[in-house]
Formats: sequence, C-alpha cells, structure tokens
Amino acid sequence: MLEHDTSTTSPLRDQVVGSLTALLGRMLKPDAPITERTQLMDDLGLSSSLALELLLELEDELEIQIDVEDLDEDRMTTLGDLADYITANSTPR
Repeated sequence: MLEHDTSTTSPLRDQVVGSLTALLGRMLKPDAPITERTQLMDDLGLSSSLALELLLELEDELEIQIDVEDLDEDRMTTLGDLADYITANSTPR
C-alpha cells in the first residue's frame, strides 16, 4: 500500500477522491464511511467488473481518459492508492 502525502494534493486528485467516494457510496452502499484508507476489495468487496464500471463512470464524470494499462490490484488497494494512480495516469478529454 502506498502512503499518500496529503500536503501535495492537487485539484484533480481532490476531484478524483470526491468522485470515487460518491460513486462507491452509490454503487456499493457500504455500512461504514468511505475514506482514502478504505480497502476497496477487502472492506467494500469491489469486484473487477465493478471496478471497471467505476472507472468508466469516473471518466465520464470528470471528463478524463484513464490509462488502465498498468492498473492492477496492487495499485488499487485503497481509495487513496487508486486516486494517486488515476491522478498520475489520466489525461483530459
């Protein structure tokens, strides 16, 4: 799991975190609040098909294109990890 340095957050990363939190809440209706430390697979039970749906909805919502070529389970352990990956591997549409 990667640790995120919150002192260097970017506006895009903040948007990604906010959108991921809202989308995951809508899609999975979790019992506990979703934070950057929420384990996507372990805590939320996010499946690979739901992860793909999540990324597609995020692309539409933020009008970005996410490069998923190097995206694997290790890069999306927590919501914060996924936000870091998306911030570093996306381009505006």
